[in-house]
Amino acid sequence: MIRDAELFAKELEKINGWWLTDKIPLPPLLERNTLHKIIDELNDRRITQIVGPRRVGKTTLLYQSINHLIKNNIDPKNIFYCSLDDSALCALSENLLKDSLDFFLENIAKDGKKFVFFDELHSSKGWYKWLKSFFDRYEDVKFIISGSSSLTLQKEANQYLRGRTFDMEIYPFSFQEFIEFKGLKISKMDFTDLKQAERIDISKLEKKVYPYFLEYLLVGGFPEWFNVNNVKKWFEKVLNDIPKKAIYEDVANIFGIRSPKTLENVFAFICENQSKILTYETINEVANLHRSILLNYIEYLKSSYMIIEIPKFAKTVKEQIKSRKKFLVVDQGIRNALLKDYEIKIENVGFIVENIVGIHAFLQGQLFYIRTNGEVDFVLRKDKTIIPIEVKYSEKPTITKAIIEFMIEHKLDHGIIVTKNVFKQERRDNKTFYFIPAWLFVLIEL
Repeated sequence: MIRDAELFAKELEKINGWWLTDKIPLPPLLERNTLHKIIDELNDRRITQIVGPRRVGKTTLLYQSINHLIKNNIDPKNIFYCSLDDSALCALSENLLKDSLDFFLENIAKDGKKFVFFDELHSSKGWYKWLKSFFDRYEDVKFIISGSSSLTLQKEANQYLRGRTFDMEIYPFSFQEFIEFKGLKISKMDFTDLKQAERIDISKLEKKVYPYFLEYLLVGGFPEWFNVNNVKKWFEKVLNDIPKKAIYEDVANIFGIRSPKTLENVFAFICENQSKILTYETINEVANLHRSILLNYIEYLKSSYMIIEIPKFAKTVKEQIKSRKKFLVVDQGIRNALLKDYEIKIENVGFIVENIVGIHAFLQGQLFYIRTNGEVDFVLRKDKTIIPIEVKYSEKPTITKAIIEFMIEHKLDHGIIVTKNVFKQERRDNKTFYFIPAWLFVLIEL
């Protein structure tokens, strides 16, 4: 029920300014690859579901998609946007999703296909029932939805919207996107380029890129950094806007946890021990929770895109599940802000680089680690290819026995050693090892 219909209408018109002006208040911004994936799905009947951490740019992507529609001659009155955590609208409506969509369809929309963008969908209780109802009733409406908790969106979507959704995840800027936002254009490279290393002018490229790499290690890849551009202010903002709100608002409200402070402690412990192999018992030393509750807490952190859990590369699913896990923090700006690391220090740079290398690999396929007769930091499985990756952030990196044995066992031809500044190829035991500086590795499509 709408409490004040006139005021409700004015608020929606204010938010959907293109109904009156045919324009949206959006400055030119970097178009991420995710935007083009969303655009490709606009003609698909399924609901496009976008999930990712807070402040990662989901709302910007929705507005950019709206801008694309308007530029391509879609009637602006057939485009609707609403954030379901809008405090002004929530105060005027008991069911914002239903009331706002009813208003749009009854008072604004014209004949033809309509595009409905619902932002922060996880804020609305029972959203899946109403969305299913509208989806089944209106074949000429395309829904694009976003949220900051994948667990609740995917759980309810699987139950009520099975077969009706197309899922899309968005993460903080990759290093490639980071430097592009800085105005630096670097041609994209793939693993084939490494096999012909003479094509890469390493010294010239390093001079351009390396200062930005150091910045990226410190502040991470959230887009708003470019507006703040002050480390102390950024850390205060990133800490309050992302982990604090994700834990104390999103997770606490959605899952009804009794002690969000304990969840914050678990997250802080993982930040302190990122890239390390941990047991649940070790993590529980700071939480003192029943094992099942601890496992739920870790799932909440994963679903809110705070951490990524990397399993062991194992022959059976059972062994994989029972083995210890390696945890990565999804963004180093969050980690550094939480631990108050205002500069990259010698004692922690190795773990920070390993984390960034891991995230870069994770976004390209299935990621594992190895712990048999020594550790192999990461094993990337992409399609039918398996690539072992060792992070040796030093000036004299070495090839470990563990990676050689793994490659022999699995009959692999090449592996990667991520270094501080060494760039070369080396043959050992009839295997090829590619030594790649970390700043270059995170620019390469594997």
